[in-house]
Amino acid sequence: LEVGVSGEVAAVAAQAAVTVASPSAALAVDGGGSGNGDGMSAREITTVGAFVTLLGAAVAAAGGPSGAGREILRAFDLLLANHTPGVGGVVEDSFLGLLTVCTVYSLWRSSLIPAPVGNPIARKSRTKASWLHVISGGGALALGLYGVVLERVYRESPGWTWMWVSSALFLTNALTYGPLMQIFKASKEGKYAMKLGYSFVASFQGVVIIAWSAQPDAPDWMYWAVMPFWFFSIAKLWESTEFVLALVPDSEEKQRGEKESLTLMDRFTAGSKRRLGRMTPDAATLTYVSLNAFAAVFDNAYMAVYTALGPEQFWHTSQAFNDADFHLRLVKGTTGSLTIALLIFISTLGWRKQMSMDLAIWLNVILGSCGPWIVLFWHKLIDPSEDWFPQFVFDPAYAYHPLWQTASAVAVAQIS
Repeated sequence: LEVGVSGEVAAVAAQAAVTVASPSAALAVDGGGSGNGDGMSAREITTVGAFVTLLGAAVAAAGGPSGAGREILRAFDLLLANHTPGVGGVVEDSFLGLLTVCTVYSLWRSSLIPAPVGNPIARKSRTKASWLHVISGGGALALGLYGVVLERVYRESPGWTWMWVSSALFLTNALTYGPLMQIFKASKEGKYAMKLGYSFVASFQGVVIIAWSAQPDAPDWMYWAVMPFWFFSIAKLWESTEFVLALVPDSEEKQRGEKESLTLMDRFTAGSKRRLGRMTPDAATLTYVSLNAFAAVFDNAYMAVYTALGPEQFWHTSQAFNDADFHLRLVKGTTGSLTIALLIFISTLGWRKQMSMDLAIWLNVILGSCGPWIVLFWHKLIDPSEDWFPQFVFDPAYAYHPLWQTASAVAVAQIS
């Protein structure tokens, strides 16, 4: 889970954010034109030609223009037929529609789509590291959107190739932002907010593996593949805690400048306040910090239960009694990653005056503060009768055996 920002915190996070989508303050391209004003440059002509070729290939793969037309009509019919009735369907379609529009817009502003097809913002870095960040971010957004469309239109889940490639792209993007920090003139709080955001993106890839490890054809080693993501899960817990500590009011002694009389709490919070700088405890900041901290605690509890039970036992309640949750688990983690990626990108656009800051703040609230929770409870929109947290609901008729007990029993049997 990850929450967005509003008000003053949105401006700070926007200042620091390096977009996961690739068109960040450090990564956007200059538009690709020659700047001579004499018509399209060779690069622009090549770009248009490439996209026309891709479009032609897609039409040919669909069986020609008539086949493509039939597939478009079929998709539209399924979009209407697969609408969830009631308020849940309205919320689902509104959120996923906004997510789709924002993703398409982000890709349009991405360095991966040069002018005149795209509209990328000015780029300040052309290093190999920045291009790795660009390519992985843009690819992650595209594949994330593919999963959302496949689920909402066709009510189908993507396959293994999509899972591994999209997760690798999101993880690569989250791990390649570090060197780009050197070119940002951001506050301490803003840079730390960016670090926290990428910790959430990285840890979410562990959630993706947790979900797919319950597939019938999933290899046993996927359980162990989750374990390294404890690093990112604990990192975001600590980083969220740092924000809480930085907001603890100073004691009266510290306010009076009496360094010799500092309280234990003053000394305990001094490091966090030094690393994050001055923070204003307004309503927006308190909401942002508290929800982030709660999200980090929840995600670590999620990881702990999975670690203790393994995939079969962890997903038992969901598989047996919560069909919608068990189906949607395959896209929830990636959709959550997509939501956070857009949050960071839109903040960047707002700060660089490529978008109204007021609009950027509202999108931060919808995508960041509300979005990940909508993704978490997506199954409740489809079927309100399902459990809120199926993985924390234990079936009394099912014999649970923590993995350490199973391992002990196996060891005893082998000795005997």
